[in-house]
Amino acid sequence: MTHSIFDAFPTLETPRLRLRRIARSDAAAWLVVWNHPEVMQYLVDFEEPHTDIREVHGLIAWADGMYLQETGLRWAITRTPDDALIGTCGFHLYSARNRCAEIGYELHRDHWRQGIMAEAVSAMLRFGFGPMNLHRIEANVTAGNEASAGLLRSLGFTMEGTWRDKVYARGRFHDLWQFGLLENEAAATSK
Repeated sequence: MTHSIFDAFPTLETPRLRLRRIARSDAAAWLVVWNHPEVMQYLVDFEEPHTDIREVHGLIAWADGMYLQETGLRWAITRTPDDALIGTCGFHLYSARNRCAEIGYELHRDHWRQGIMAEAVSAMLRFGFGPMNLHRIEANVTAGNEASAGLLRSLGFTMEGTWRDKVYARGRFHDLWQFGLLENEAAATSK
């Protein structure tokens, strides 16, 4: 029998962060993250900010469902030694056959511009190109989100194009910038 990354939920550690499984007890903290208008500005997969704890319980169920169906992993981002959720990040649309996955992330506004997301995504990339055996990692960024695009570029991602009018939300269509990183590019950047 071969070992699977889905045998036990992986916890990732960095010098400042612990990425762990999201728990129901994280719902209130995640709701605070989702309620900030600046956080929601570019998260166009959602019409409105989440205002009800039941909606966040639905997000937690979605994250657990991805893990149980082996289609993705979503981590709570916490600062060590505190274990309180300050954001989330993860892989979705995981395909073992194609050795690819898409990443997504969001962070509480009070923790922006501290290098936290770069540290968290770097840990994800090491896990993705390591134990997950990915060849390609993708990210879609809402056009105009220069902070997210800058983060991805700093980690070696290449902007590959624009999905024009890809998502309809909040009364209009939004373009998405498509980013990609291949395993050999990641290896070259980490040297």
